[in-house]
Amino acid sequence: MKIRRLRIEQFKRFREPLEITGFTDGLNLFAAPNESGKSTVAEAIRAAFFERHRSGSVEHLRPWGDSSATPTVEVEFDMGDKRHRLTKVFLGKKRCDLLIDGQSPLDGVAAEDHLAGLLGFKFPGKGASAPEHRGIPGLLWIRQGTAHELADAVTYAADHLRQVLGESLGDLTSSSGDVVLRAVEAGRHELLTRSTGNPKGEYAAALLRKAELTDALTTLDADIRAYQGSVDRLAALRHDHQRDEHERPWSAIREQHQLALQTLEAAQGLEARQQAQQTAVEQWRAQTASHRSELEAFARDDAAVTTREQALALRAAAEATALAQVQSWERRHNDAITVDTQARQMLERVRAAAARTETVRAAQELETTLAAVTHSLTRAREEHTRLARLQAEAQAMSIPATDLKKLKQLSQSLRDVGVRLEAAATLLEFDLLEGQSMRLGDESVEGRARHTVVGRTEIQIDGFGLICVQPGGADIPALATQQGTLSADLAALLQKLGIANLAEAEERDRQASQRLQDARASKQVLEALAPNGVDALEADQALRTVRAQELKSVLAALPPPAEGDDSLPDLASAQAQAERAAASLTTTAAALTQARVSVGKAQSDLTTAIQELDAAKATVSDAGRAQRMAVARQSLSDALVHESTAQQRLDATASELRSVNLVLLRQDVDRLARSAQQLEEAHELRRHDITRLEVELETKGALGLEEQRAERQRELEAATRRADELARRANALDHLLTLLQDKRSELARRLRAPLQKHLDHYLGILFPGARIEVADDLSPGAITRAGPRGQEVGEFEELSVGTREQMGIVARLAYADLLQEAGRPTLLILDDALVNTDDDRLGQMKRVLYDAAQRHQVLIFTCHPAAWRDLGVVARGI
Repeated sequence: MKIRRLRIEQFKRFREPLEITGFTDGLNLFAAPNESGKSTVAEAIRAAFFERHRSGSVEHLRPWGDSSATPTVEVEFDMGDKRHRLTKVFLGKKRCDLLIDGQSPLDGVAAEDHLAGLLGFKFPGKGASAPEHRGIPGLLWIRQGTAHELADAVTYAADHLRQVLGESLGDLTSSSGDVVLRAVEAGRHELLTRSTGNPKGEYAAALLRKAELTDALTTLDADIRAYQGSVDRLAALRHDHQRDEHERPWSAIREQHQLALQTLEAAQGLEARQQAQQTAVEQWRAQTASHRSELEAFARDDAAVTTREQALALRAAAEATALAQVQSWERRHNDAITVDTQARQMLERVRAAAARTETVRAAQELETTLAAVTHSLTRAREEHTRLARLQAEAQAMSIPATDLKKLKQLSQSLRDVGVRLEAAATLLEFDLLEGQSMRLGDESVEGRARHTVVGRTEIQIDGFGLICVQPGGADIPALATQQGTLSADLAALLQKLGIANLAEAEERDRQASQRLQDARASKQVLEALAPNGVDALEADQALRTVRAQELKSVLAALPPPAEGDDSLPDLASAQAQAERAAASLTTTAAALTQARVSVGKAQSDLTTAIQELDAAKATVSDAGRAQRMAVARQSLSDALVHESTAQQRLDATASELRSVNLVLLRQDVDRLARSAQQLEEAHELRRHDITRLEVELETKGALGLEEQRAERQRELEAATRRADELARRANALDHLLTLLQDKRSELARRLRAPLQKHLDHYLGILFPGARIEVADDLSPGAITRAGPRGQEVGEFEELSVGTREQMGIVARLAYADLLQEAGRPTLLILDDALVNTDDDRLGQMKRVLYDAAQRHQVLIFTCHPAAWRDLGVVARGI
């Protein structure tokens, strides 16, 4: 099967028709960016074959947002030596037509079923087509991202592949040996599961019974051992209980606990005394620190007087410096005021001169433009008048096109009738002697004359009589009547239009056209002179006239130029000078203000320093200060003596307490109390255990455990014999079934040899020296190839995604070769099918595809044109 032409319209992203022609017999490479429609083209081919034209489940084929579209696909393809053309329209105007060279056309379901039978696929009962319906095309037409998914595609095409291989169910099941195989298989499946070979049915029940009896026997043995252990434990518990009742070891430990408790209480008294002594030491230390702080405060008061005197001298010097700075900045500020005033006056003079110059220039420019506008307005008014005149003349001269056309038709018809009438009428020629005459009807004839007679006409000759002339043409009366009618119609139309003849009408029409042409030219001139209209131009003239008067008034109001204005600087220089003077004035004013603030601050600081010195001297000069200093020194000495004595007592108590080790005493009290309690609790618990064991032993002794064990032993032996018997039977049937299935598999391998041959051919190009087995379901099975550590064997599904992608294409090419050998149509479509393949493998796959293209048509869609440059074909766009 080879596609020759494809046309798509209103199909997904292709709203407008897309037609692709020029398909070659081998490789066809289509390269385009993402979202350009490559996959849409491939989907259109699938939809043309797989979807029923009357299906309502193909709404996704419509372009987005266009609910009225009717997706249409037209495919021309060769199958064998016949050209086929399939046209399928979905949704709106549902239609399916199939034209085959040399055969009657097919349409609708008949056409679809015919193609399904040829290509090897089927349609669903209802709804959209699914992968399980697509058979051989579904295997060979690879959707984007599915090249590595092979198992399901092979399964859905398996029936068609088996027909090609001759491996239908009858080929392998028609022999009488299959009866034995089924019997062995049935017997084996009664005892073992199909997939895992685990026991089932009677065999599983026998094993379960054996396991239950084994567990029961194990439980009884455990119970017997537990019974015997309980007897021994009861004897030991009774011995230990009697010994503790006699010795009572917890009483001695209680006495030790009382002694340890008394020792702890004595030691805790030392600890309380130590805490009291520690408190006394801390109190004396606090008093010592207080007296020292008091004496340090007296010393600080003496030092403060000296510090305040130094600070006063510094503040006085700072005040003098600040006053000097104020005087300096006042001089600078006055100078800056003078310079700023002069600069502002100069700027005003420059601005006035500039304004006068600018006003004169504006007045001159306005006068020039006003003259131009006035000239344009005059011309515009003339053109406006001329345009109105031309339009009026064109309107007056114009003849309606229908009337002119009718006039031409009547004139032409009248000429045609006249010619025909003249040809059919009788021609009379007269050549009378001078002075002779005769009458032709009501008309007098003299000399030479010619007359055409279309009806009965009398010729009267004076002195001779009457001659009657009767023309002989049969259609002359009808032509004469028609001529009269046309003449009347023409006369009426000429009268209506007010003209004499057709030539005058055509001349009037020509003059009207000329007037219209002149009017259009006049209108263009008018638009050039007054783009916004004559009224707007008049308003512009009036506005400019008013503005000119205003400028004249402004010039009249301006003062005359002063002496020396010619030597004034330009406006920019004057403005820059004024700005510099203003900036200098602002800077000096700020500096003067800051200097005055500094003077105020220095004076304030000086006043504060004087006040602080007076206060410090007053503090030092206090009459009672010396007595307070003496009292503080004596109090500090006494406090130091008391602190030393209290510290000595504390050290002695701490030394005594360290020799006692209070922590160990507390631990001894806790340890002895716990030990006595634990011994008493253990004695009581042992008494309860003795009671419980006595009850349990009495109960178990009544169950007859030994007798139960003997009975379970007999049952276990019988169950073991039955389980072994069923195991031997199951193993024998499983072994026999394996032998039979191996023989059957060998026969299947021989039948699948053609497919194996094609797989080996392509695999030798991709992986030289490798071999792959064909599984029972005709899909690729185990592959053997050279690896880093020698030969490697693995299943198809265990390979990486990229390798499965390559192997999936290789397998499909092998299926295509097999189908072609059997005379079945083949076409391969690869939609971005090698996206997970590295550069080296891609090079090998190009060799594989180029080889396959010698036998099949292959359509390749890719968004990586650079990767396919060396394929041997030119890439085409979409």
